[in-house]
Amino acid sequence: MRGDGVRQARSVFGWALAAGAVAWAGTLLSACAARSAPPHDTGDTLELRILDVGQGDAILIRNAGRTVLVDAGETDRIAAQLQALGVDTLDLVVASHNHDDHIGGMDAVLRAFPVRGYLDNGHPANTRIQRTVLTLLRERGIAYHEAAELSDSIVTLGDATLRVIPSPVRGDHVNANDESVALLLTRGGFRALLTGDSERRELAALLRGGRIPDVDVLKAPHHGSRTGVLRAWLERTRPEIVVVSVAAGNSYGLPDEDAMAAYGAEGRTVLRTDRDGDVVVSVDPRGCYRVDGSGPRSVPPVLGGPAACVRTPAKETVP
Repeated sequence: MRGDGVRQARSVFGWALAAGAVAWAGTLLSACAARSAPPHDTGDTLELRILDVGQGDAILIRNAGRTVLVDAGETDRIAAQLQALGVDTLDLVVASHNHDDHIGGMDAVLRAFPVRGYLDNGHPANTRIQRTVLTLLRERGIAYHEAAELSDSIVTLGDATLRVIPSPVRGDHVNANDESVALLLTRGGFRALLTGDSERRELAALLRGGRIPDVDVLKAPHHGSRTGVLRAWLERTRPEIVVVSVAAGNSYGLPDEDAMAAYGAEGRTVLRTDRDGDVVVSVDPRGCYRVDGSGPRSVPPVLGGPAACVRTPAKETVP
């Protein structure tokens, strides 16, 4: 079933590929330029929003009038959440991998919004929801691409970039979590790393490939599972902020206590969607950032970024 749908989607894929870069071009560029900035637009601020979708992942990225959704949670309520945030069009939708807690709401997204491009890991789970997604891509003529064909390509979002890092794990009997697409979001001196449900095998392979830099914000792999933590991974990424997407009282016992201890070590700030609601990272053109929770728990905002973000107190004038 994947064959015909993918071939048709590729024929209308609207990105120009050159020198390893993915740029908004052709019909997609014209469409983005033609429509006005969405209601959320706050000028020079990039928004990275880790949505509270219960036991699943959904991440919204908005900058310069362009909108990307990474994963869609497990239920159809994601469509209403996006509409409440003023989303009217999605320039790119990424499925990190094809488990239900990441694409369970994808059919609702594809039905509710115009979607200009769709990217996944190229490894179908062969489930009802995955078959439905492929059918919708074909029926709606949505441009499709596999991450492996765009390795280290760059998606431009105004002055921000999103680098596509497909899983380097190969072979038989690979855990589907270890086939997750990783994404590196950069603006100015700011970096955020999203790795879906990657577990230790994929994390170690990414480290061996030398493709992972230090970052400001890390979306915890696999909902804070113990299998998503490596000491070497934290030593390499050196995040200031770790965000765990997880449901309160879930049946999996997540997040794992040992994982949380590892994330909270060395002064790192850890936020959780079950306690903090949507976690919103706002980034200015220099890479100065602010992190806020939207939940009922009162959490002071976290500020950070390169040295240029540090404000030196004005010297007191002595009369």
